[in-house]
Amino acid sequence: MPKFLRVDMAKKEVNFEDVPEKYLALGGRALTSQMVLDEVPATCNPLGEFNKVIIAPGLLSGTNAPSSGRLSVGGKSPLTGGIKEANAGGICSQKIANLDIKAIILEGKPAEKGSWLIKVSPDGAELLVADELANKEPMKLLQFYGNVMAAK
Repeated sequence: MPKFLRVDMAKKEVNFEDVPEKYLALGGRALTSQMVLDEVPATCNPLGEFNKVIIAPGLLSGTNAPSSGRLSVGGKSPLTGGIKEANAGGICSQKIANLDIKAIILEGKPAEKGSWLIKVSPDGAELLVADELANKEPMKLLQFYGNVMAAK
């Protein structure tokens, strides 16, 4: 059964929850837009604590279907105040879908500034402080990630 991964940045909590039946047939852009419509107050500040960023693989991500590696990211737009979505290709959506995650929902606003890393594995998920990752070159990020994995 697919799960939502809900990340509450205000409380620094990461929780898995069952996907409600109304979302089971949705994926990608349809899922991000419907969730924003259902969960984000229409009058909230797009840069405030009540907006959400929803990351969802497409419906066919994680399957053998060709060109199915699409990932959608949606939320309330600061520019228009409406629902906005962007998408990208690659293996990230395949990895998320293979972990049986229907969507990652980022909500709340942290009290302090900083950089954060969501570590997701078949064993669970955790939120890690990642200030040392800010402004790093991609190869240095890979080295850092390798060191974190080796230390665990």
